[in-house]
Amino acid sequence: MNSAHDDLSGASVPELLARYAAILQELQDRRVVRTRNAPLGDYAEYLAVQVYGGTLATNSVKSYDLLAADGRRVQVKARTVAPDTRASAVFSVFRSFDFDIAVLITFDSATYALRQAREVRAVDLKSAGRHSAHVNGRLIKITAGLQLGVDVTPRFRTVVSR
Repeated sequence: MNSAHDDLSGASVPELLARYAAILQELQDRRVVRTRNAPLGDYAEYLAVQVYGGTLATNSVKSYDLLAADGRRVQVKARTVAPDTRASAVFSVFRSFDFDIAVLITFDSATYALRQAREVRAVDLKSAGRHSAHVNGRLIKITAGLQLGVDVTPRFRTVVSR
């Protein structure tokens, strides 16, 4: 990568937003992301389909993100974390548990590098979370979620390194 493009400190806000939009478009053209929203969730789903096979659900399906090659319904939750991320930080809300497993993935907030991935059964997540009336769903703390289930980080690292 050209180091002249790495220093963004002199860029104006409109220039930064234009670069961001161009990057999102390129990621969409490469089929890494499916929407023009912040790319973390789409990137996590992209990695999950590489690991589990199968097909991504349409964006209108609310209870799962991926129908895996083995028939399991997979919910994908991703979160960036930093050294100063609060212990009370949570993954995005679970409003339904109509899936077989969830994959909880954390990425470094400064680089988007994969940190950890856990495969967790829906029943285990439901009992680990707390209900929040404010968001009408269950919240799972990152620290708690990353202690549940099975570590699948090596499988995700293999996909990331391709």
